[in-house]
Amino acid sequence: MGNDFNQNWNEPNQMNRQRDLVLAANEFAFVMAKTNGTIKTYTGPITMTISAQESLVVFNPKTKKFEETQDFEKAKQLFVSAPEGWYVTLKNPAKDSSHPEPAKAVNSAELDIGRKINIAGPCSFSLFPGQMTRVIRGHRLRSNQYLLARVYDADAANNNSSTVIDAEGKEITKSQQYFVGQLLVIKGTEVSFYIPPTGIEVIAENENGTETYVREAVTLERLEYAILKDEDGEKRYIHGPSVVFPKPTETFVQTPKGGVIFRALELSPISGIYVKVIAEYDETQNGKKVHHPIGEELFITGKDQMIYYPRPEHAIIEYDGKYMHHAIAIPEGEGRYILNRLTGKITTIKGPTMYLPDPRIEVVVKRKLSASECDLMYPNNSEVLAYNEALTEKATEKAAKKGIASLSALDNLLNTTYATNNQEDTLAIFEANANIARGVSYTKPRTITLDTKYDGVVSIDVWTGYAINVVSKSGKREVVVGPATRLLDYDETVEAINEASNKTAFLKIKNNCIYDLVSAQTADFATVQIALNYYINFLPEYKDKWFSINNYAQYLSNSMRSIIKDEVKKYNIQDFYAKEIDIIKNVILNKNTELAEGASNRRIFTENGIEIYDAEILGVTIDKNIAKMLTDHQNEIIQKSIELSDAQAQLKTLDALAEVQNKQEKIESDKTLFAMELNQKRVEEELKEKELIAAQERAAKLAETQATKEMQELLNDIQAAELARAKKAEDAKLERERERAIIEKTKQEAYAATVEKIMNSISPNLIAAIQSQSNAELLTEGMKSMSPYALASGETVPEVVNKLLRGTTLEEVINKSNVNINF
Repeated sequence: MGNDFNQNWNEPNQMNRQRDLVLAANEFAFVMAKTNGTIKTYTGPITMTISAQESLVVFNPKTKKFEETQDFEKAKQLFVSAPEGWYVTLKNPAKDSSHPEPAKAVNSAELDIGRKINIAGPCSFSLFPGQMTRVIRGHRLRSNQYLLARVYDADAANNNSSTVIDAEGKEITKSQQYFVGQLLVIKGTEVSFYIPPTGIEVIAENENGTETYVREAVTLERLEYAILKDEDGEKRYIHGPSVVFPKPTETFVQTPKGGVIFRALELSPISGIYVKVIAEYDETQNGKKVHHPIGEELFITGKDQMIYYPRPEHAIIEYDGKYMHHAIAIPEGEGRYILNRLTGKITTIKGPTMYLPDPRIEVVVKRKLSASECDLMYPNNSEVLAYNEALTEKATEKAAKKGIASLSALDNLLNTTYATNNQEDTLAIFEANANIARGVSYTKPRTITLDTKYDGVVSIDVWTGYAINVVSKSGKREVVVGPATRLLDYDETVEAINEASNKTAFLKIKNNCIYDLVSAQTADFATVQIALNYYINFLPEYKDKWFSINNYAQYLSNSMRSIIKDEVKKYNIQDFYAKEIDIIKNVILNKNTELAEGASNRRIFTENGIEIYDAEILGVTIDKNIAKMLTDHQNEIIQKSIELSDAQAQLKTLDALAEVQNKQEKIESDKTLFAMELNQKRVEEELKEKELIAAQERAAKLAETQATKEMQELLNDIQAAELARAKKAEDAKLERERERAIIEKTKQEAYAATVEKIMNSISPNLIAAIQSQSNAELLTEGMKSMSPYALASGETVPEVVNKLLRGTTLEEVINKSNVNINF
């Protein structure tokens, strides 16, 4: 123990910090007696010494226990303070509503355990042991904010009035009768500032780990709405513009993204929604009352109402997870088959139009073409054939089961009436997004791509110069002349004709060409083979007869062969060979027949309206021996004609050569004269240039001499000015040094006089008085410091001081002083 005592004695300041606790004016601490567990509250300003039978404690509000601590700073607690506009929630208040008095140590008052009260600021007080508080800012509300409160003590709430400031800034007192468990909604439109009375607590909500009391109401703009769902399952739809405050038992229906604002559905004349009435209701339409029973189905389009807000009596019917029904864009020359599912009738709707089918009674259907129909209407088109082969019931069901919206051959296989723009499968498709964003870049206009290649009505494009014959199952027929696009009704098809051993639906009526090879005999029994092309048109006035002959090419060839053979029989081989083309073309085009004035030579077949307007003779083949004789005779004639032509050509060549030689000699002479003129002009120009250069050199030398002279004068002036500036700077420097020396001398003389005056003012008596006062203060402080030692050893303070300071420099001070310390 001796070692411990000496160690503590050598560190008195440390022991003092451990046992003495000083509390400021706004601090308090709990001290518990270890003998009986009594806890006192020490409220500042106060100084207290903690004995060995006492310990500092703090109250842990989580465990509801008092915990000992050796840390004085931890034991110190600040007053609970609430400024103006704040309030304190106090748990376990004193039954007499008192608080510990300042600058005193008091025992704990009797607490009302389990009770909670609200104290409005300004206030500041310390706590009794076991009390808990929370300081909360008064709730300031904007018009789009609200509070959710709960009544936990109805008697207290009814007997107290809360601090409420209305929207106009006036303080009001609420006189509402409350009951326990009641939930209250304090709206910002009615109250701008609120402090709850005792018995009512404002319910906090946790946002990102932070408790907040003020809740944001939902502000709805135009075309926006919110859905509130009550605990009983009833829904309430509120349309904007409005500020929506939920009832205590209501919650907002949220979108998958966490939002609570929905966008009203904007309809147009080409879009609509399909709804079913699930609760009967009445509404007024065009001034008349209309009753809607349960189960009724409605198709609402923009013609009925441009803006649609969902209502609790409506259930929107989905098709493949989509709500919106958009019109089908039918361009010019296209169409769609519409099936009335009540009557079974199929109607063809032709473009251009935006057709919106009524899903209650109308269904868009497609027509499947057989392989032969594909080959007839779209010859050599493998893509059309593959698409129609895929249009089977099994392929459709398979695609729908897998959720396939489009494949190469199954594109738009499902009902296109219900196509939407990838909307969500909940009411979140109407979520609001009314922001207005503008930029400085060019905004392209809205564009869409229509890919209706295989959608809708079967259409046939009839090109220029072609025609088709459309027939229906009812016996009607129609010849369609191109350029045109013919939309086939569901019971219509096209008639096929034979052309070059192939079947086709397209009849070429303009500039058609038919090849034929005709074998005939001349009057002298020489056999000739005639290859030719017939150029034909189908006359419009015979339009109804165009398709009356299935193989028109064969019919034409057979008819013309007989006519040509009869004509060839009229000539011998030599006469025929001399003018074979004229003979054949005249008979084909009927040129031997006299025509009326203005008429052209042509041959017409009234059976199907074919007109031969021209013919091309590709070649005439005869017997080899006869052909050789005819050829030799023609060769002899041709050879003589060529010799005559050569002689005439040589003469013309000699004349041309002479004329060319004369022109060459004239050009050479003109060229020599022009060269001599150019040489003379060049010599004259060189002489003028040399004279000009010599004059410029003389002028440059004169200017250089004059500049050198002026530069020397300028350098002399600059040197003189620099010498003058240097002398002036040196004189100024000497003058500053003389002034500095005078100032330094004056300062030293003043300092010496001051020191001398101070030394003369100090007297021996003053020195003795200062020393005496210092010894007395030293002795007093020493005796205060030794008082704990005296207490521990059982001696008086004077005895301890006399024993410890005898023999030191303070012995004389003890003898002369008369200090008495009462402990």
